[in-house]
Amino acid sequence: MRKRDFTTIVEEIVEKDSRYLKESYYFVRDGLEYTLKTMGKQKHQKIEQLSGKQILEGLRDYALKEFGPMSKLVLNEWGVKSCKDFGQMIKNMDLYGLLGKTEMGDMKDFQKGYSFTTAFVKPFLPARIKSAQKKKDSQQEKSSSKRKKKVDGSKKAHNHSKE
Repeated sequence: MRKRDFTTIVEEIVEKDSRYLKESYYFVRDGLEYTLKTMGKQKHQKIEQLSGKQILEGLRDYALKEFGPMSKLVLNEWGVKSCKDFGQMIKNMDLYGLLGKTEMGDMKDFQKGYSFTTAFVKPFLPARIKSAQKKKDSQQEKSSSKRKKKVDGSKKAHNHSKE
């Protein structure tokens, strides 16, 4: 039996799951290699030994290195719009044997990952816009926590009225 190459397998994956373009799988493969090289601490570390968080950090750093301020645009163009998409692509690659034997079944790290805007757009905003955005984010957090307290308070009042 002849061993299939990466390109052939990626074409099969894209045929079955057309959410992501072929380029995105090449990016993830190269990003995983970049992550392993830049980890530096453990020279013989393998992909399956990386946590989802480490993988996401490595893919973010690799995207910023390769595409700079265009990172989010490029990834979105390929169908990658969130960390969950990276996790799904890695799962696809794993199912087709492109990552060797791995145990990357837990997708929680990928679902809890960073916002693409925070990771790929914010680093390139001018300082004045960053501080305005930070202020806006802070105000949104405050109003969100006020709403939550209000909802929690009304639930308690509702529960007491039932008693």
